[in-house]
Amino acid sequence: MDYNSSMKTLKTSFKHFLIFSFFIILPCATGFADPGPEVPPPLPFDQDSQGDSSEYGKPPAPQGDFRHPPLPPRDQENIINFRGNRTYTENLPLKINQTRCERKADDVVCVEIIFNQTINPRSLHRDSFFINNAPLPLGTRFTFNKKGNTIKILVLTGGNSFKLKVQKICSFDGSVIEPVEILAEVER
Repeated sequence: MDYNSSMKTLKTSFKHFLIFSFFIILPCATGFADPGPEVPPPLPFDQDSQGDSSEYGKPPAPQGDFRHPPLPPRDQENIINFRGNRTYTENLPLKINQTRCERKADDVVCVEIIFNQTINPRSLHRDSFFINNAPLPLGTRFTFNKKGNTIKILVLTGGNSFKLKVQKICSFDGSVIEPVEILAEVER
């Protein structure tokens, strides 16, 4: 076999390979070119999937396993949604259950106030608390526990006791605390 005949055989084999590859790949490629049925995205959890959405130019949502389970029954009059939790209103007056004062440094005291209900954080301002008849300084931070019924404040005071006045604080059911003055003793 000489060089020319082997090249001729190789060219012919390559041409056959290309032609047969084209006929094999072409049917597979055309199968991918057809668009599939358009399925609308699932509806949000709180919407009903049985509604007719054809008025928006889309086919109605498919029936079957695409439906969400029904929502549990709710008592709308006694639930307030906050931080993903449901806080039930008890129609009790907002009161202070306990106060604790702990010295953190020479002139810094941590004041912890525990209420009988969850406090609305938006109702707290610097004029909600008075220490020795003076409002809290600008930039005072309030920290809450997870339940939302305990507030901690860092206060600058050097004495072992001080007057704490609490006013203008609301719970989530809208009840406002009656202004109260407490003589707070610092724990050592």
